[in-house]
Amino acid sequence: MRRQGWLVGAMLAASLVGGAVSSALLTARLDAQGAGVVTASQVNIVDGAGRLRAILSGDDERGMASLAFYGPGGAFRGHVGIDADGHPVLRFTDPAGGTRLLARVGQEDGLVTVGDETARHALVGSQSGTPFFGLSDGRRIPMQLTLGDEGQPRVNLFNRRGQPAIGMIVGANDAPFLSVFDAAGAQRVTLGTVQGATVVNLGDGTRTRMVLGVAENGRASLAFYDDEGGMEREVAADAR
Repeated sequence: MRRQGWLVGAMLAASLVGGAVSSALLTARLDAQGAGVVTASQVNIVDGAGRLRAILSGDDERGMASLAFYGPGGAFRGHVGIDADGHPVLRFTDPAGGTRLLARVGQEDGLVTVGDETARHALVGSQSGTPFFGLSDGRRIPMQLTLGDEGQPRVNLFNRRGQPAIGMIVGANDAPFLSVFDAAGAQRVTLGTVQGATVVNLGDGTRTRMVLGVAENGRASLAFYDDEGGMEREVAADAR
């Protein structure tokens, strides 16, 4: 008990000393700012009729340092500020209080949500340095547009199960490809152009089974592949 009492006394003494030092530093900082500086934890801003239109707060009810805005009737309409983790946040709402525009900046990436974040809305942002655009129904993102490491655009459409349905990409060598997937997300069809040739791959979900192509010189061909990926037969037409 004596040791616990000694520890409590030491902690109280340390807190008093720390408080005194903090107070002295704050006082010195305020003195350095001059007489034209106003220091307050909250500033209420009103219009000509005395109605509250904005609040500048160092620590609001959300734990943010923020500037909050209010409509003529007193309804909250949005805020801009820094959250408790130090991340910038901007939010604007409709008259009923539903969020319609939300922007956040994390450690390295940012995200903007346009529309009802609980229902259908659009997403614009970056993830691990990769920019993206998406459409969401509040539960999933059925459409995504991104850029690859070398700037190649990629569009992905997903089904209701969250599996890929259609994919489009322009490769690093400017070769465009369109892929079609089945309900389980297995790739079935790939269509594209490579080095002047047109190619259509048809698969069973695990491997290519048939390839239809037209070479740069106009030569058309149709090839069939076995379970091991080996060519079984090829039908070709000579170019004229």
